[in-house]
Amino acid sequence: TSIDVEHLFSCGQLLLSHVRSRLSVESTQALLCLGAWSHLGLVKNEDVLKVGTLPEVDNEDETEGGIVNLD
Repeated sequence: TSIDVEHLFSCGQLLLSHVRSRLSVESTQALLCLGAWSHLGLVKNEDVLKVGTLPEVDNEDETEGGIVNLD
């Protein structure tokens, strides 16, 4: 709906500050999805915190097809 689009652009403006203007398209999409899912209660805060402590991965192959086990 148009309300969802307006909300998305509003969130995007907050997300894409001058500090984060170099994020890739994929990272931007992932952050917007994560924010929406979190707002809907589909993402647990403790899972977000666990992901924040994981080491960075340069290649998708290192995560077994992009899947990361949080346990």
